[in-house]
Amino acid sequence: MFHILFSCPVKAQVSSIEPASTDVKYLPILRVGEKVPPEFWEIKHLLFENGQTREITLKEFKGKLLILDFWSTTCSICLKHQNEISHFKEKYKDRLAVVMVNPLKSYDNLSILQEKIEEPFFKSFGITKSNFTSIVEDEYLQSLFPSKGYPQYVWINSAGYVQLITFRNLLDRNYSSPYID
Repeated sequence: MFHILFSCPVKAQVSSIEPASTDVKYLPILRVGEKVPPEFWEIKHLLFENGQTREITLKEFKGKLLILDFWSTTCSICLKHQNEISHFKEKYKDRLAVVMVNPLKSYDNLSILQEKIEEPFFKSFGITKSNFTSIVEDEYLQSLFPSKGYPQYVWINSAGYVQLITFRNLLDRNYSSPYID
């Protein structure tokens, strides 16, 4: 399965949706098989990293398998998965990037995150200010990939196509396919 996700771009029919504008109110919802718009790689995001914030774009991840890991501060599963995801990020660091995204829709903001990351709840998963990185207060990515729950994983292949959207963490060494006994 990992080979398929890395090497087989999904081909989709031509979409009737116009390219996304940078105005979040008018962005199309992207589905599996659709290509991300060119500005996807250029839009600035607020990144919380090592207790500090800075602006980034996703341009540095273009050409890699990019997984957007949407999460909320109240989602224990979101935090529990980070140890396993870190294994794959390290093993495939030249071909894989996983970026956590905390959207505005989660009702979290930077001050809530800064407060909660100090609590025992986060620390119980081995997460501290000094080892945690996430896009925060995001509206753009959430508008492209709306979610009704967390975690949500959006897989964008190296050609820029949405390859998979799932609520199950597939970056898990203990994962077994749900249809195989």
